[in-house]
Amino acid sequence: MKQEAIGRCLTAAVLAAVPMSLMAQGQGVGPARPFSFAAIGDAPYEPVSAGRQVYPVPAYAALINKINSDGDVAFSVHIGDIKAGNTLCEDNVYVKNLEYFNTFAKPLIFTPGDNEWTDCHRANNGNMNPLDRLQLIRDTFYPHNKSLGQKTIPLVKDKRPYVENSVWTEKPAMFIALHMPGSNNNRDRRGTTTWQDPTDAEFTARNASNMDLLDDQLKKASLDPQIKLVVIASQANPFERFLEPGQGYTVSGYGDFVAKIRAWVEANPNKQMLYIHGDTHTPRTGHPLTNLYPSATQLTPAGTAYANFTRLEVYAQTAAFTNWYKVNVNPDGTFSIGTVTVP
Repeated sequence: MKQEAIGRCLTAAVLAAVPMSLMAQGQGVGPARPFSFAAIGDAPYEPVSAGRQVYPVPAYAALINKINSDGDVAFSVHIGDIKAGNTLCEDNVYVKNLEYFNTFAKPLIFTPGDNEWTDCHRANNGNMNPLDRLQLIRDTFYPHNKSLGQKTIPLVKDKRPYVENSVWTEKPAMFIALHMPGSNNNRDRRGTTTWQDPTDAEFTARNASNMDLLDDQLKKASLDPQIKLVVIASQANPFERFLEPGQGYTVSGYGDFVAKIRAWVEANPNKQMLYIHGDTHTPRTGHPLTNLYPSATQLTPAGTAYANFTRLEVYAQTAAFTNWYKVNVNPDGTFSIGTVTVP
């Protein structure tokens, strides 16, 4: 099918496969074939009225319809932020976004962002307890070991309560949806008077589970000669937003993650990693991961970039909200990234 308005083409060579544990569930069985997937997130942000999200969202519906009309797209990944950062975290937001997710004709995999839980303690978000909102997210979007969307796929889930972490395969790639939001991954939350976690209990437990999951899956990716591409999707930008200014953070919530992926790409020069994120609202691709780590101010100071690590930051919704990224994966593991414009 012809792809419209494809730009920013980026091609990378890689090697590929599927862990046996996933193949047993019926995913990735058979020879690798070309496929594409949609990368979206930081949406819907608008319209807003009197500090509340307003539904329906015609621009978001048009985006979904455009993805649905593309027969090449096997599934979509939403990297989180399903509301604006200055609107109420009321129940209706989660209900309406679930409805939108289930209008995707193909599978939809969602990983949470900071706007829908970590920042809900803010006055303009309703002075809500973030942990209450996180539990609502888990209850609403992750009731089973399957994707969302009208057509679903089985997902390998992390241990409870971290049911939002998911793994699936589509030869020649392994996919990991990892719950790692902005606002410093909910670490070092001492700059607010309305809600604090002085011992970092939530971050510490979730980060440990995240790292265990990464250890397990990245080891499989290293050992399985068929795996040529590892795709990780999270909301946070751990590079430019190593420490978000003005929030009182003193230590990054992303250090363990960056150290782990750096070790993997260095140890597997013939395999590729693609990291998809949002958070900083700057659509881009590139190679921000370098061999120098850490520094006092950022995770990736000047150094030699790893060519086998690529990052993709998705489009955030604006008043126009016209673009999404289409990632095309070939059987040999090479991939390209292009912009698709929604009329």
